[in-house]
Amino acid sequence: MRRLLVAWVAIALGLVGCGEGGALDRLAAGERGKVVSVASGDELVLDNGLDVRLSGIEAPWMDEPGGAGSQADLSRLVLGRQVQLFYGGARRDPRGRALAQVRLVDGRIWVEAALLRDGWARARTFADNRALAAAMFDDEARARKARRGLWAMPDYEVRLPQEVTRDTHGYQIVEGRVASVTTARSGTYLDFSKDHSGFAAVIDPHAVGDLTAAGMAPASLAGRLIRVRGMIGWDGQMRIDHPEPIELLKDR
Repeated sequence: MRRLLVAWVAIALGLVGCGEGGALDRLAAGERGKVVSVASGDELVLDNGLDVRLSGIEAPWMDEPGGAGSQADLSRLVLGRQVQLFYGGARRDPRGRALAQVRLVDGRIWVEAALLRDGWARARTFADNRALAAAMFDDEARARKARRGLWAMPDYEVRLPQEVTRDTHGYQIVEGRVASVTTARSGTYLDFSKDHSGFAAVIDPHAVGDLTAAGMAPASLAGRLIRVRGMIGWDGQMRIDHPEPIELLKDR
């Protein structure tokens, strides 16, 4: 009986270790420190002076809708608490900030996942920082379906291609059916209108191989219902330079 009890305790501890925060153990462990300030919903400062930009998410700037709410949620989670950084790609941005996934030392809560579940951040990956993307997209999807946090605000709704206008800029999520796929020198164009006059996602030539390996060869996307995410430039186009910003959706 005692051996059975010990075995159950070991299993329980193992499940805790493999839980939400356990996903970060697959990454490279980095610095530890106490969070002394929170600048926004995706940036914090440790007591050793290290400025940390949370990896894998995008939160609003403080002067944007939801910016204060996003900052408040991150503050609630981490301010005054010890955290551990984890790296799954590029470790510093051009401003010298650490690009890291963050976990609370006490409780092992994965901070990015918590923010996404609360709806106060959107998932965002980069070609040089793509770790744990699938898990983050799942957490975002649940919050989006429940219309929590940012998802209750019109500014952050998933847009249809025809809703992308000349005034639509910044980080956006757009969902629609690809009308045509055209390859040019500048990239492969996923057009969502037959006359090529509306919104388009442009796949960087260097990303074609990775998309093909991921089962999303650009030519195969014609006629498919997809969701794309990224920055929309002043030309009304979204540049895609790695596979994760494209999600294949089931036909409705």
